[in-house]
Amino acid sequence: MKNNLSAVLIAHNEEENIGGMIDGLLRDYGDELLEIIVVSDSSTDRTSDIVRERMGRDGKVRLIEKGKPSGAGTALKAGFRNVSPKAGYVLTMDSDFIENIKEVRSLIEATESEGRDGAIGSRYMKGGRLVNYPLMKKIMNRSFHLLVRALFHIKQKDLTNNFKLYKAGIIRGLPWESDDFAINAETGIFPIVAGYNIAEVPVSWIQRGAGMGKSKFRLFKVGLSYIKVISRARRLSAAVHPRVKLS
Repeated sequence: MKNNLSAVLIAHNEEENIGGMIDGLLRDYGDELLEIIVVSDSSTDRTSDIVRERMGRDGKVRLIEKGKPSGAGTALKAGFRNVSPKAGYVLTMDSDFIENIKEVRSLIEATESEGRDGAIGSRYMKGGRLVNYPLMKKIMNRSFHLLVRALFHIKQKDLTNNFKLYKAGIIRGLPWESDDFAINAETGIFPIVAGYNIAEVPVSWIQRGAGMGKSKFRLFKVGLSYIKVISRARRLSAAVHPRVKLS
C-alpha cells in the first residue's frame, strides 16, 4: 500500500480536531498515503483555514470546500469523486476519530495480509471498545444490524461505523446514494452484498470530550434514511453480476 492510499475525511465545523487528524495520519502513515482529502462541509468555523495551513506544509493534503446543503453523505460522495486516479485504496474516517489513528494500521494489515478487498473497523466484535456510547443510539444501532444481518446473511457485526478501508475500485464502482449519515450504512452493506471480501477488525469508539466539538448525528432524523438503505441494498443484491477480482 506504499504511496497509494487516499484518506477521505469529512469535516463540518471541526476546528478542534482537523489539525490533529491530519498531523496524526501523516505522522503514522506517511509512506502509505498518497493524499489526505478533507471535505469541509459548509463549515463556518476555522476548519478550512486549518486545512489550508496544513496544505502549505505538505502537498499530500487537499481541501474541498462544499457548500450547502450539508450532510455526511453529500460530503463523503464529494470526497469519493475527488479521489486521485492513482489511488489503489481509500480510507474513510470522521474528523474526530483522533483516538482511532493508530488503529488504521489494523485495517491495512487485515486488507493486505489476508488478501481482502477491504476492512471495516468494528466497535462490536470481540476486542472492540465503546466509551460513553449513548444507550438509545446503541439500541437503535443493534436493532438495525440484526435486521440487516438476517436479510443479507452478513457476518460482520458493525456496518455503520465510518472507519473503513477499501480498494479504490469499490469506491468508484458502487452506487452511493444517501445524503445524510445513512451513507455509513451504504458503505458497510453495499460492498458485502456486491460480493467483495471484507474483513472486520476491532476498533474503539470514544464519545467526544471537552474541546472536541459537538456531534452532528441526530438519531431519529436519519432513522428513515437507514431503512431506505435496506431497500437499495436489496436491489443491488438482485442486480449484481459475478465480480471481477480487483487489481
